[in-house]
Amino acid sequence: MDLIIRNGWIVTAHDEFAGDVGIADGKIVSIGHVRDERARVLDAAGKLVLPGVIDMHTHIDHWGGSAKTDDDFFSGTRAAAFGGVTTVIDFAIQRPGETAEAALRRRRSEADGKVCIDYSLHAHVTGADEATLRGIPDIILDGAASFKMFTTYKKAGFKIEDHDCLTLMKRIHEHGGLVMIHAENDSMCESLTEMLVAADVAVPALYPDSRPDVAEAECIARMILFAEYTGATIYIVHVSTRKGAELIRRAQKSGLNVIAETCPHYLLLHRDRYLEADGYKYIMAPPLRDEEDSEALWESIRDGVLSVVSSDHCDYRLDKKMAGQRNFTQVSPGIHGTEWLLPLMYHYGVNAGRITRQQLVKLLSHHPAQIFGLSGKGNIAVGKDADLVILDPTARHTITDDNHHMQADFSPYRGFELRGYPETVISRGQVIVQNGQFLGAPGHGRFVRRSIRPEEIMAVRA
Repeated sequence: MDLIIRNGWIVTAHDEFAGDVGIADGKIVSIGHVRDERARVLDAAGKLVLPGVIDMHTHIDHWGGSAKTDDDFFSGTRAAAFGGVTTVIDFAIQRPGETAEAALRRRRSEADGKVCIDYSLHAHVTGADEATLRGIPDIILDGAASFKMFTTYKKAGFKIEDHDCLTLMKRIHEHGGLVMIHAENDSMCESLTEMLVAADVAVPALYPDSRPDVAEAECIARMILFAEYTGATIYIVHVSTRKGAELIRRAQKSGLNVIAETCPHYLLLHRDRYLEADGYKYIMAPPLRDEEDSEALWESIRDGVLSVVSSDHCDYRLDKKMAGQRNFTQVSPGIHGTEWLLPLMYHYGVNAGRITRQQLVKLLSHHPAQIFGLSGKGNIAVGKDADLVILDPTARHTITDDNHHMQADFSPYRGFELRGYPETVISRGQVIVQNGQFLGAPGHGRFVRRSIRPEEIMAVRA
């Protein structure tokens, strides 16, 4: 045995108990009372031992339309590791004139050799041309079995028209893939934005009015109908509204395979942030909503309507955000947060009594693994990858603009006081973060091929 985590309180998706975890060759080989005099020992007395977090929605080294994010695959995955994230799933965005298969090869060349934790990729398709449709089966066989589609950002070349969306859904479903949807009504958002720009009032304070809750709800309703028509399983990303969550709840009750996520910023931040002098910092899509929306999202997490919480990490420094001070259309939307995903959900979820520790594991680790086909990850069990977090539930941490490892020079959560923080992070048996020190290396992470298993997705909804 290479490593033993001793005396910890082990939390899985379905149980929690005192015990040890034995690790060899990057895998969990023993759980319970583990002894091997040759092994390195980490004492986790008084600490929680959790599965490594799977942040299945990140935008690392990403071009957002008007600017490129400030992280690359090393700095981005290093920051994620400090927060207890041991796997990310990023996106391979299909560029004009590029096949979806070529986009995946390009993104892998950008990531391989830099990532310090494991990673995978979603195919982000931007059309339903013959080459894209022909390539879907091979993309799935190559291990990128999830496909993202945008229903908005037509001007940026991302929007999938309804007929093409139906065609893609059918094709992806036929070959065992998963459809991911960014759900906002493009016509509504573009028209409202153009009205604000024409009136010279496209200021951050009015940004939520350009993408209202009905734009999300209408599109979610439409995508649910498309899923019913095609038989496809769909995954709605970053649900931000009470209306959207309620539509998903109804679809699930009717037996449709509709799964969804939300993000910490929609749970913890509200639209009044746009009224602040630096409200431009919070420009993201969808925008921040009202407090009643946040409460509805927490309720939907508790009762299983929302199965995953991801960061939607998109890392811009303040100088790029400031372009939106007088006109929010001049800034690329997005907010960073992969490093805070686990600490925020632990404090405001578990400590606040909104969710249990086992629910935390489901939301951040177990369900992402089940839904997206990461069969070797997501829980603490013999045979799984030794991706683990030792979290000190008594550790105090106040978020500031600069006490993190992301490239952005500000924090949307400045002043938030947290109790409970990762102390040690282990990736495939290697200690990569310990007591605030990074011990990993670029290139340690590897690309993980995924295949979607319908029975695993059904287990999430059970």
